[in-house]
Amino acid sequence: MGENTHAQKVGHYIKDIEIISDTTITNLTSHGIILNRKRRNEKTLPFHFNSIDQVFEVRVYLKNDDNIVDLKLIPTSEIKVVDYPLPVADNIYKFRIQFNKATATLRPAVIIALWTADGKELTYEQQLMPFTNTSVELIDKKGSEVRELYIGEEKEYEILTNQPMNIRVDNIWHEQEFMSWRVSRRENRIFLGILPKSLNTFSTEIALETFAPNFLFGKPQYETLPLNLRFTVKAPRLTFLSTDKSEVIYDAEEHGQEGVEIQIQQNRKLLLNKTYRIEAQEEKGGKLVAELFTKNNLSNNRTMCALRVYDYHNFQDGYLYIKDGDDPVFITNFSINSKTIINSVQVLHAGKNWTDNLDVFPGETVAIKFEGEQMQHARFMFDGLRNLSIDSVNITKNMQTMQISIPININRKELKIYNGDEFTGLSLKIKEKQSPRDFDFVTIDYGNAPRLVSEIEKPIFYFKAMTDVILRFNPDWIDDGLLYGKQYITLDVRVIGPAGQLVEIAKDDNIVICPGSSSPRYHNYEKNNCSDPLITLNKYLGIKTHRLEDWSKIEIYLKHQKDKYSEQIHTKKIEIYAARKSQFDVELSFPAGLLVKKANEDDISSGISGISISAIAQFKFFKPGTIGKIRPYRVGVGSIALNAFNLSDNIDVDRDLGIVALASVHPLQRPGRKLSLPLYVGFGYFLKAETFFWMIGPGISVSF
Repeated sequence: MGENTHAQKVGHYIKDIEIISDTTITNLTSHGIILNRKRRNEKTLPFHFNSIDQVFEVRVYLKNDDNIVDLKLIPTSEIKVVDYPLPVADNIYKFRIQFNKATATLRPAVIIALWTADGKELTYEQQLMPFTNTSVELIDKKGSEVRELYIGEEKEYEILTNQPMNIRVDNIWHEQEFMSWRVSRRENRIFLGILPKSLNTFSTEIALETFAPNFLFGKPQYETLPLNLRFTVKAPRLTFLSTDKSEVIYDAEEHGQEGVEIQIQQNRKLLLNKTYRIEAQEEKGGKLVAELFTKNNLSNNRTMCALRVYDYHNFQDGYLYIKDGDDPVFITNFSINSKTIINSVQVLHAGKNWTDNLDVFPGETVAIKFEGEQMQHARFMFDGLRNLSIDSVNITKNMQTMQISIPININRKELKIYNGDEFTGLSLKIKEKQSPRDFDFVTIDYGNAPRLVSEIEKPIFYFKAMTDVILRFNPDWIDDGLLYGKQYITLDVRVIGPAGQLVEIAKDDNIVICPGSSSPRYHNYEKNNCSDPLITLNKYLGIKTHRLEDWSKIEIYLKHQKDKYSEQIHTKKIEIYAARKSQFDVELSFPAGLLVKKANEDDISSGISGISISAIAQFKFFKPGTIGKIRPYRVGVGSIALNAFNLSDNIDVDRDLGIVALASVHPLQRPGRKLSLPLYVGFGYFLKAETFFWMIGPGISVSF
């Protein structure tokens, strides 16, 4: 049963659904919103929550219908049932639920089972949207006052929020014109890091992404109201010298005493052929991080140096101080990490297990796991990908995991994986989504208005001539909401005659329907094998649909090609009958023992006839809702030769030819039977006697 059709049937019994929290009451009738433009009848119920552990009361209002005898709640992984449904009044059930902590990242649903008086179970799914008003501000509470920054210095501000677990922390840098910023989490505290780019005074807005939406202006918004910030950027107290590398990967075996080549910004105070100490603190007596030996000046306003490493450093930990002896003379900043050895990379797709297959799909969020050596110093980046969330809980010396979101409109074939600035030689392969979609993107038109194939559950009786049967695949509906990709479909058509005999078979196993221009992946799909989205059955059939015999049947089978998918494929069967309400036929009958009453005679005793013969052109009538089953009565007009088989010379034998209108009842009729014993009643006009007459009686009829 199609999802929409099933929901409509269950929806016939549901009047309203209400969610009651501590402070608010939300109901589907007044507050429901439509998120999917295709399914206009399906509403999502938004409701406010303060805590994800909060308990909510749900009330289901049924229409006044005695057919519903019970209501049950089907538990899901998203919802914990606190109190199961109980009737509290006529046609009102209530229950209490609690959402699992992970629900904030999902769209939970309540699944209700209604039991009818005849023992049937009808299920109904109500999509929910928990939302909360997540507010943010900086801990210094300066609002839009000017804050000071220094070139080359990352400044962190703690963020205060009423919903800290609802803030999506990606820990990556976001670029703006005058600065870079990122959001990080440490010890359950959230920080906003700002790194200025140039001397300037500027204003900016920063909105933080959320898991559960804010509900603003009647729409869900998956971000907070923006922080309005103003900054003035000053020169550092010590001259900042930039380097050509933001990260140095040090390998003792490879670099040895020669060190790592690095280019640093030229400065007249930076002397050549001199060794400088690099420490992580401005005060004297700091731990030696590295030595910088200056070699020669280059034409690009940089100085070539050799960097000999003695310790590791993270860019986020602050400046590195270039010292002449114990005296700081410059500042710089870059990360120093050990060489990382990657032994394996695995991908985790939603609902599946870890796999070595590095194929990912546009629009999905996956987890990536790196295993090897020195993973605690690795800084993995994906070329062209910014939405990266590192799971600090799962960073060890031998493993690092992270979560990435693939943009739905990505136009690359692969994402190269870098460790800092160094290419690892590994890549994620971008594959187009290829999942079988239910046939809710296909319509069929056999003479009436087009119908959605997925909603057809019963045989179709069509009482007019079928000029053609048209299947229309709607490409713009395929990638609506979720990505499904190309649809590889097999079409089987069978024509069955009125007696159940197979008349014709046709098949097309090479139908490829490509998503339309409304798909965000439209320009990335290869279109060289795309089929015409409009198919007419008469293109395949030798006996055209308008020439089918009465009560012939067309069986249409739509099925996804199994070898193209790794998921469960969809199959749909459609039956269309060339149905008729009546049928014209010619019947030859031999009435005997008829009671004939002539209009000009008062007595009917002489009107009992012998064996007569009649030829009647008549109409048969079919029972509604049945397949070719004829009603027991018929009506028609024709002629009757009264006493045609009485060859006696007796002058009392009444032979005559009449024109007659007859109705007949065939109580013993069986399908395919040509001989029957009907009962006739009718009236007519005798040509010889020149009078009207009435008649009733049995007979033997032969149909042909």
